[in-house]
Amino acid sequence: MKEKERDQEKREVQGRSASAVGKAVGIAVGKMMGKTAGYSSENTARNTAADAARRKLGAYVLTAAVWAAGAAATAAGTAAGAAAGLGFGAETVWAAEDRTPIQSIELNIDSDIEAGTSSSHVEITPRGEAHYQVGDIEVLNEEDDWYGGMTPRVSFSLFADHGYYFDGSSRSMFDFYGNDASYVTSRREDDKTTLVVTIKLDKLENGDLSVSGVEWDEGNGSALWEETPGAKYYQVRLYRDDKSVTGIRTTYDTYYEFAGEITRRGDYYFEVRAVGGGSEKGDWYSSDSWYVSSREADEISYGYDDGPGSSWSGSSSGGPGVVGNSSYGPGGPGAAGGPGTAGGVASTGGNHWCVDQRGWWYQYASGGYPVNCWELVDGIWYCFGQDGYLRCGWIDWNGKWYYTDASGAMLVNTRTPDGYYVGGDGAWIQ
Repeated sequence: MKEKERDQEKREVQGRSASAVGKAVGIAVGKMMGKTAGYSSENTARNTAADAARRKLGAYVLTAAVWAAGAAATAAGTAAGAAAGLGFGAETVWAAEDRTPIQSIELNIDSDIEAGTSSSHVEITPRGEAHYQVGDIEVLNEEDDWYGGMTPRVSFSLFADHGYYFDGSSRSMFDFYGNDASYVTSRREDDKTTLVVTIKLDKLENGDLSVSGVEWDEGNGSALWEETPGAKYYQVRLYRDDKSVTGIRTTYDTYYEFAGEITRRGDYYFEVRAVGGGSEKGDWYSSDSWYVSSREADEISYGYDDGPGSSWSGSSSGGPGVVGNSSYGPGGPGAAGGPGTAGGVASTGGNHWCVDQRGWWYQYASGGYPVNCWELVDGIWYCFGQDGYLRCGWIDWNGKWYYTDASGAMLVNTRTPDGYYVGGDGAWIQ
């Protein structure tokens, strides 16, 4: 209101100034016009008097009458000039706004957006009797799914009814009801008849982070559970005989393969928890205990490395299609002999690749082959499992994840086929 009063006062002052100038100019012009008319009448009178004198028709009386007419013309010119001046000034005054101002805006906000959903439906309606309509509602966030901790931002337009306009665009004009919302910014368009507004809704809560359906797949040693709508990802850990086997592992799936960790007999169980937005963590949920015999452990872990800290000896009789002794390679990514360092072997001098119906392995000239390790061959890192065969896909090694493609080569400084980025050492950059 104060801003409106200041604008009106400013217009009145400028109008009075313009009117005064116009009046002065008009009067001056009017007087000039009047004097010109008077002079013309006086000259006419003189000429008429001279002519009357020659004709003896009462020149003085006629001349006086004509001079009177000239004076009247002068007065009339002055008055006309003054009127013209006033008119000039009036035209200069800005016309008063003939539309009705909208000075407050009340809106109901109804949002279906929740953590764990993909809905972006937001309904915005005027509250009470309003002289504007709502349209062009758009959720500005680019994410496909909503997680706890996210703040939805919404843009919409208000359109004034005919004969109305928005008197301003400040935060103080707005009141929101229903779902909690707060003003961000707004701007007027289309001669103040359109108001484009941006608001933000309250930060989303994670909701229920409980996990259900926690169970073993005893056929392959995988941990399984059902999807938690509010979860951004999950954390799992494995126990054997009530002792920790692994640290906390992270997965974006609703399963985790523990086959490579089930290497000996014992009672196994795992725990899983959901992690929502803002790293809010749910409770740990435990599976039932599952007894695994030594024979079952060998069958389940076959084809998987036992991981760092294994007590496995690294030797075997025989091997992938050959007879010979196994040996460890020169370390792995980030270790001695890792990428960018000296070490490794070449596929020359008797070293060569071998393949059978199960897959590929690398055989040394001595007849041995790398087992449960990384090997740098011709400048490329390859990972070999506990059975000596080449491994492909994601590999968990020393607490880091690496990816090897279909040829077994470790990827570096690129994105994996499933969209994750690995750095110069081949490790996943989280």
